[in-house]
Amino acid sequence: MEWTAFFTFVLISSHTPGPNIIFAMNTARVHGFTGALPLTVGMITGLLIVMTACAAFNLVLAALLPAMLPWLRIAGAAYIMWLAWKIAFPKSAPSGEGEAIPEAPGFRQGFFLQFLNPKVILFGLTTLSAFILPWTTSRAWLFGGGIFLALACFSGVMTWTAVGAIQKRVFKRQGRAVDAVMGALLAWCAYSVSGLGPL
Repeated sequence: MEWTAFFTFVLISSHTPGPNIIFAMNTARVHGFTGALPLTVGMITGLLIVMTACAAFNLVLAALLPAMLPWLRIAGAAYIMWLAWKIAFPKSAPSGEGEAIPEAPGFRQGFFLQFLNPKVILFGLTTLSAFILPWTTSRAWLFGGGIFLALACFSGVMTWTAVGAIQKRVFKRQGRAVDAVMGALLAWCAYSVSGLGPL
């Protein structure tokens, strides 16, 4: 197995911004690190299920993926656009003194995002099929690889959640501008996974 290539790919893929990271970072920016914990626990739970499903059904999913990918992209892009809208235009801005802060997204939102996040699913399928399956077809290695990938993604989410918590202190007065930037980044994620680029 190409261990150096494997760990490099996993580190870069799991720590570069995507829907999970941007959503968790913005939630921590608005609600603090502890306020984002229910969301991140939902994310790791969903990640574990998605990654172990990728491990268990890697060959079957790889065969079905071409037919499923357009629908997965549309559903994922629609959900990410909804997240972008909620972040860019919150019910009340978090920066004002007496203004109410909208309720933090919780476990359910973090959990279900994983099943509509093409980046996570493609990451699991690609990594397991490109690095582990050519080396071994052992179920233990595939299952362990799936758990490792989920934990690597969770590490990226928690790292950026901490960055969001730091932003909460730094960008208190720029709340609306940061909301707009975060919403725009998520909208860009939605566009990039939608498959509309080549059209």
